[in-house]
Amino acid sequence: MADSSTSMTALPTRIDRYPAKMISHLAERLIADYASGATRVLDPFCGSGAVLRAATAKCVPVTGVDINPFGVLMSGVKVEGFDTNRSLTLLEDVLSESRDAQPLPMKWDMRAYWYTPATLHKLEAIRSVAIERHLHTSKSGRAVLLSLGLAARLCSRADQRSPKPFISKTARERRSGRHFDPGCIMRHLMDDLCDLYGGRRDVSGEVLSCDIGQCHEIGGIAAKCSHVITSPPYINAQDYFRNSKLELYLLEGVLPFSVEDVRSRFIGSERGLDRSVVDDDLAATHRTMVPQLTYLERNRVELAVIVHTYLKRMSTAFKAIKRAMRPGGTFVIVCGDNLIGGRRIITWKVLNEMLDNLGFTLFDSFEDTIKNRALAPSRCGHKGLIKQEVVSAFRLDC
Repeated sequence: MADSSTSMTALPTRIDRYPAKMISHLAERLIADYASGATRVLDPFCGSGAVLRAATAKCVPVTGVDINPFGVLMSGVKVEGFDTNRSLTLLEDVLSESRDAQPLPMKWDMRAYWYTPATLHKLEAIRSVAIERHLHTSKSGRAVLLSLGLAARLCSRADQRSPKPFISKTARERRSGRHFDPGCIMRHLMDDLCDLYGGRRDVSGEVLSCDIGQCHEIGGIAAKCSHVITSPPYINAQDYFRNSKLELYLLEGVLPFSVEDVRSRFIGSERGLDRSVVDDDLAATHRTMVPQLTYLERNRVELAVIVHTYLKRMSTAFKAIKRAMRPGGTFVIVCGDNLIGGRRIITWKVLNEMLDNLGFTLFDSFEDTIKNRALAPSRCGHKGLIKQEVVSAFRLDC
């Protein structure tokens, strides 16, 4: 049974499949190098909770924030812990009741594309029981829901080799027509979750489901966080929602969120963009920070809107983060660069400039090479790949 002092180990992919996550060994290093004596660590873009997990392993209280409800569920289970016996019993009760339950369909017209009829029937029956039992209101219930969310990909027709869901030629050959039993998969997942995250926690922790720049709930930690350690979103011009869509459609209504509310809120996403969001004065400031915007505005207007929106939302987020920090606190940010419309944007330099303008002082930095990417050989030389990230450590001036 795990507890807050359990030594960190590499997590199996089926348990920690999350796009653009921070690698666990880097999170451990950042906590060890920069968070000695921390009173509370904030990760405002916590994702699957690597930083939170590393901090609680050192008995440091944490607060995590993320827009993605599935990421919040993953991080919350890691931070909160749960009673293993109670969760295992609860899972068996849910699976037993689901055999006679009326399925509650996902609000998704593509669900039959991703699942066989038999698998879909069982998943939607489990959804029905999960809602009836209000699983999201208890630690043990949230652990069961995490096993359900993690089963979403494993039960599907999706290629299992990539963090992004798609049905490849290989997946069609290996998985087409096969029935995957959600109950069996959830039992195996729950065994892993109990080993990794089960047990009580000796330190306080919370994970909030919101946009850090628009989150009123962080008012309770204003000026209380001694350290912020995070890897923020990139200007990827990608559909971030797509990466978690299987899990989010399955958990919609089971957890208190709606897909429609969250799908366009991911920072850096190509969804839900509004060209009127940036005024002329702000646009001029952005062009000074990112000269490539002049080219994009002339040749790739939709990409320019993504960059402008990203810069505005990150500025708002950084201001909110500053309000949560103690004077003299430490802000460690991990970021690389991006290729947008054929133009390389040194994202980490842009974000560092934002922090400098907000009164943060850089006191340390190093480069971290990204290794062992799970890519086919033909893609290893892809020019858009982020091959290394820069870790920048700032201090908030008093």
